[in-house]
Amino acid sequence: MQLVWIAVFGALGSLARYGVGLAAKVWLGASFPFGTLAVNLVGSFLLALIVTLALSGRVSEELRLAIGVGFCGAFTTFSTFELEVQQLIAAGRPLEAFAYVASSLALGFGAVLLGQWVERL
Repeated sequence: MQLVWIAVFGALGSLARYGVGLAAKVWLGASFPFGTLAVNLVGSFLLALIVTLALSGRVSEELRLAIGVGFCGAFTTFSTFELEVQQLIAAGRPLEAFAYVASSLALGFGAVLLGQWVERL
């Protein structure tokens, strides 16, 4: 049954990823990978929160796997991130590529800390 829940949450994560990408393009434009940045930040926060909750015993291992492996595994997009960095560099936009990498790493780490902090509330 656990595999079914991982698959269901994975499908939801995939749909959420697609929706965030579309929304970012509509609201912010397609000249910068805002959708992937948003997904990586939200995914970092959510994964940190669910793992921290599981480690404290406040969330079951089954739910941790469904959300952490299923939803977050399908939702986050690190491989897309890497490809988009390369595409920015190839397009002659190295400063934007650097800004994208730096903001993803710094803000993603902040999202992890925030996820852990929220769990303690």
